[in-house]
Amino acid sequence: MAISISTDKTDETGKEILNYGTTDFPIAFFNDDLGKVKVPWHWHDEAEIIVILKGEVIVRFHDREYLLQKGEGYFANCGVLHSAELKSENGWQHAMVFDPGLIAGKTALIEKTYLTPLIGNEELPFVILKNNNSWQQEIVRLAEDAWNTGAYEMTDYALEVPYALGKICSLILNHYSEAHDEVSDLKKLKKDEIRMKRILNYIGKHYAENIGIDDIAGSCNISVSTLLRLCRNSLHSTPIQYLLNYRLEEIRKRLLHGPQTTISEIAYSCGFNDISYFNRCFLHKYGVTPSFYRSENRH
Repeated sequence: MAISISTDKTDETGKEILNYGTTDFPIAFFNDDLGKVKVPWHWHDEAEIIVILKGEVIVRFHDREYLLQKGEGYFANCGVLHSAELKSENGWQHAMVFDPGLIAGKTALIEKTYLTPLIGNEELPFVILKNNNSWQQEIVRLAEDAWNTGAYEMTDYALEVPYALGKICSLILNHYSEAHDEVSDLKKLKKDEIRMKRILNYIGKHYAENIGIDDIAGSCNISVSTLLRLCRNSLHSTPIQYLLNYRLEEIRKRLLHGPQTTISEIAYSCGFNDISYFNRCFLHKYGVTPSFYRSENRH
């Protein structure tokens, strides 16, 4: 399998827009420079395994955040909203995003024994893999073996990768009680996760419009106080600050790929009505002016 290129593109619900592998081998391998690749709040139908190779990364699930270092990682279950943020100057990770059917194929016994109890289990949305835990480190080792075998199409990769992923599922299930203890109080937050997907959906669709906090709350049929709580717990931000950052990130990406469009036109098209205010916001967030950023990064 070729190494896939990561993207921060999501649809209006925050669902990541990518094709993961092929119909015959539905898995994608990513080699991410976290200094360049952003990991915003997103989700996907597939399961995901991450191994941190360099640096320090904060990964967030629901209202939880974990600081991960080299040799650590996480398993994100299907459909679970999550994000990651680089905390050190540099960082690198290996990621695998896969359709669970890759493990079982047409083998009903494997699916029944190893997949059904784990994949999509709302009581186990994620597993953090730390350096000081032997079975979690075995998962990291298996994940790296699978990544290196599959990404570079080593001998028998079509056999070895599903085998390693199956062993990972087996290890998680064999230590289910310990893994579940970490997240045992999160099931009640499923309703909040659904609400957060609706919030991200609305902002993703309407960020270019003149929307405010009442519009966002109304779109989800929740009170402003509930909206503020959800964004504080999950996004560690206010909804308006998240909206501002969303607009700025959209502009940053357009500056790289739309040199024929003026900076002012891009800013207006992403919801800014005051160009002086936009310039101040961009400088504060990225440390350079929009024009400098475009001239230095244009390909």
